[in-house]
Amino acid sequence: MNYIVYDLELNSKPFKSSIPNEIIEIGAIKLNENLQEIGVFSSFIKPKHFKKLFPVVKQKTKITQDQINSADSFRNVIKQFIRWIGDDFILISWGHDDVHNLILNCKFNRIRTDWLKRNIDIQKQFSTIYNLPSGQRYSLENALSLIGVEIGENLHRALNDAEYTAKIFASIFDKLDLKVYNTVHIKNKYKRIFKKNSKPKPMALAKQIGVEKANNKS
Repeated sequence: MNYIVYDLELNSKPFKSSIPNEIIEIGAIKLNENLQEIGVFSSFIKPKHFKKLFPVVKQKTKITQDQINSADSFRNVIKQFIRWIGDDFILISWGHDDVHNLILNCKFNRIRTDWLKRNIDIQKQFSTIYNLPSGQRYSLENALSLIGVEIGENLHRALNDAEYTAKIFASIFDKLDLKVYNTVHIKNKYKRIFKKNSKPKPMALAKQIGVEKANNKS
């Protein structure tokens, strides 16, 4: 069993839209059953719909437009990520948002999501372990301070945050319930656009019908 501790950065829109916030960076640390680091994954992702980084995102993450312009597509990067993860794993995230955004982006790009079923939010469990009232959560920065980890690399970059989350994960590993997986509820506004995207386009449908007719003749 491996533990995949990951983090995402998003090109978060400053306005409402039925298009999900697109993932622009993913970073992950692979730990074995002894919590030893055995792999690292890091990649930028080129947005498909809002190709310009929003100013607040550039300011917060320090990711540049050039880095995004030269990145691969979400579909290709996620396929690489799934291969890198392997077969026997549990996903570990700081908070609920990352797995939620992964599911939204995968569905929007017609990528399977069954591999995301076993995701554990350790922010919630950490906050309980350290006696925060129900419904309240420690930020990543405050959690690191609480366990005595000095922040040497900037937060709000995917690989850095994944590395910090891995340190927290190791520090509370013996107290975690590793069978409490995230339940993700998708809003109706997203469901409608996913349904629309799932319908074959007229040209694609025409090609499919043409292939079927050719097969029938043979």
